Amino acid sequence: MISKLVRKLGIFFKDKSDESKILVTYRFISFFITSMFYILNNPEHGLIRKMIIIGCLSVSSLILSYLYPIYEKSQKSIKVLLIIEIIGNILLLVPSGGIKSPFIWYSLNTILISFIFLKDLYGWINFFIYFLCYGIIMKYFTDNNIYILKFLKDESNLFLSFIMIIVAIQVLAIFIRKAKEESLRLKEANIQLEIANKMILESIDHIKELYQSVNILTNQGNREGIIKFAFEHIKRITKTNIVFYYDINSNKMLFSEENYLLKTTEEHILKELNKILQSDIPLKICILNSKFLIISVSSSYATYGVLGMEANSNEDNIIYSNNAYQLQFLSELISNAFERLTLEEINDSLLITEEQNRIANEIHDTVLQRLFSMSCGMFSLIKNLNNYKPIEITDELNQFREIIDSTMKELRNKIYGLSWKKSGHSSFNLDIKRYIDDIKRLNHVNIPFSIHGSIETLSIEQKKTLYRMICEGIGNAVRHGKAKNIEIKLNITSEYTNLSIIDDGIGFDLKNVMKASTNGIGIQNLNQLTEILHGEINMESELNSGTTINVTLPNTIQKGAAAL
Repeated sequence: MISKLVRKLGIFFKDKSDESKILVTYRFISFFITSMFYILNNPEHGLIRKMIIIGCLSVSSLILSYLYPIYEKSQKSIKVLLIIEIIGNILLLVPSGGIKSPFIWYSLNTILISFIFLKDLYGWINFFIYFLCYGIIMKYFTDNNIYILKFLKDESNLFLSFIMIIVAIQVLAIFIRKAKEESLRLKEANIQLEIANKMILESIDHIKELYQSVNILTNQGNREGIIKFAFEHIKRITKTNIVFYYDINSNKMLFSEENYLLKTTEEHILKELNKILQSDIPLKICILNSKFLIISVSSSYATYGVLGMEANSNEDNIIYSNNAYQLQFLSELISNAFERLTLEEINDSLLITEEQNRIANEIHDTVLQRLFSMSCGMFSLIKNLNNYKPIEITDELNQFREIIDSTMKELRNKIYGLSWKKSGHSSFNLDIKRYIDDIKRLNHVNIPFSIHGSIETLSIEQKKTLYRMICEGIGNAVRHGKAKNIEIKLNITSEYTNLSIIDDGIGFDLKNVMKASTNGIGIQNLNQLTEILHGEINMESELNSGTTINVTLPNTIQKGAAAL
């Protein structure tokens, strides 16, 4: 019986505050102690009278102990319950001995509740109500000849004790209130910390994906693609609604979606541009009652633009700090990608210039010298034509023909040296085979590789993309598919290039992967690479049945290369 009661009480108080639990405990302790003193120290009251008073008080204690925790969050309900209990406590003093009754100390329950759940003022109002009512009881119900001043003097120690206890209760209430506020603050901080940790864990996977995708887009020279992919990353990690980028060089504003703030945001950025560029950390700006975090995208020697996002939390929030860090990380990543693009453009230009100079020097030192020598010989022959016999003229012309043949052969060798097809080998083939050989050696897998068709049909971008696709496909098959045999086929025609990657790995549930909010990084990269070259990709996979990937890319025929 007792165990069931204790279990029910535990269930009842499970979702109640600690303050309510303490107050209920104090109520029953005070009820027990005051009841014991009343029974032992009031011999003039009969046993039946004592039992009736204690019984009524016990019933009211049980009811109030049930009602106060239920309505602990409603100040209006607490006030109503306090008024009812104060009236009951005052009426209880009349039959139990007035101010001499031990139950006067039981009245501290209402004062304690007032300080805990209401403002401090209500606690003192409660005390003065008791004080006034005690005087009325003493004057009209216990001793009609008593004088108030004499009564106060005689009972000064009692009232002083009462006041000191109330002051102690107030101090305790202030401490409890502050502790509760601190507890709520820590609870909120823990919630924010959990959210931030969750965001960090999510961002780790996204950052891996981001690095690979940005690397792909950088190799493609796709600046706008890098920005749009950064938009997607920021929105997924920070759950913000608006992301934008202002390109300083082209004075172009890019928004993650159509927004009425487009023009206003651009004007505000131009107005505060110097301040933004001088700051190394994200700045907060307000535009039409909306808060934004913005930061410059720049390297040590160049400024590219301004990246920004809508801020959905306050500055003292952990999530705000995490979002600011994500924005700063993205700005550095974008600036590094743009810097790499610029350096690659410069490098490509220098390589082209260097190669042009080398070819020009070689042609000048060999071909042009021979042609000049032959031109001088022909001029001399024409000048002395009448002095030569026909057979001598024939010999001279044969020498000119041999020089021309030799010069053409040398010039042809130089031209063919720039062509994979004519020189009999391809760095594209060699790079792929070298990668496959490394994978085979390190992972003990069988990877047959075959190419059908002319590689000259492919552009530089296609070769780079196909190389990355092959690496991605092999890497996924080995790491995730645990494959032992991976067949790579590359079929090149004048119109299309088809790449097929077939493995005998464990496979995966393609439907579940496609339905997921974020696909695997490998699948995303393959899709992005295919999309960049306007191709089509088809995947077939089942658990324990391997995976087949077919990619079809349209070809752009390089007529100049084909002519060589």
